[in-house]
Amino acid sequence: MFDSLYIAAAGMVAHQAAVDTIANNLANLNTVGFRRGIVSFSEISSQLSPSALDPAAQLAQAADASGAGAIASTTLSMLPGTLETSQQPLDVAISGAGYLEVLRADGTPAYTRAGSLEVNSDGLLAAADGAPLAGQIQVPPDAQNVAIGTDGTVSAIESGGSTPVQLGRIQLVSFANPAALTPAGDSLYTAPPEAGIAQAGTPGTSGLGELRQGYLESSDVQMSQEMVSLMLAQRGFELNSRVVQTADQLWSLTNDLARS
Repeated sequence: MFDSLYIAAAGMVAHQAAVDTIANNLANLNTVGFRRGIVSFSEISSQLSPSALDPAAQLAQAADASGAGAIASTTLSMLPGTLETSQQPLDVAISGAGYLEVLRADGTPAYTRAGSLEVNSDGLLAAADGAPLAGQIQVPPDAQNVAIGTDGTVSAIESGGSTPVQLGRIQLVSFANPAALTPAGDSLYTAPPEAGIAQAGTPGTSGLGELRQGYLESSDVQMSQEMVSLMLAQRGFELNSRVVQTADQLWSLTNDLARS
C-alpha cells in the first residue's frame, strides 16, 4: 500500500518535470541555437524489495526510491536546427558538430551554437551578450569587409589597406557526450564532468562542422512533436494521481475493516 503511494507520487513528480521541460522547449521555439531538452524515465518499482517484513522498513525503502525519482536523465537533443540566412556579416552557423566557446564575466568557459557574433567594447569578437570568444580575436575599429571562412579563419581589410589581413581563427569545441551539457541561459551551456573534456579543433576537421557566414541555426524544437509530448506527460500525471486516489481509498477501506 505504501509502495503504491510513493511510486505514484514519484511518477507525478517525474511527469511534472517533463511538462516543465516541454514548456521550456516551446518557449524557446524561436531562440537561435537552442537545443531542446529530453526527459528520460527509469523504472523505480524494481528498486523496492518485497522481502522486507517490517512495514516501517518498507516505508523507508519506498521513500528512498521515490527520492531518486522516476527520471533517469534530462539531456539535450543532438538534432541540428535549420540554417537560416541573416545577411549579417558577423553571424555564423555551425554546419555539423561542435560548439563555440566563450568566456563569461567570471572567466569560466561556456558553450553555444548561437552564432550571433558582434565586436564587444574591448574590440574582441564576442557572443551577443558580449562574452568574448575563447580565441580572443581582436577586430580593429576601422576593419572593413570582415570575412569568416568555413575553417573559422577571420580576415578583414584594415584602414589604408587593400588586401585582407588574417585576424585570427574561430575554433570549435566538441565533447564525448554533448547531450550531458547543462543549460546556463542565453543559449549558453556548461560542461559537467559527464560531458567529457572539451576538445578544441579547426572547423571542418576531426568530425567538427564547418562555419557558414551570414547564417544562423534555428532552434531544433518542433511544435507538433512538443504538443504531442505535452499531452502524453499531462495524461501520465493524471493517471498517477488516480493511483494515489485509489490507494488512499483502499487504505481508508482497510482502516474501516480494522475498526469493525
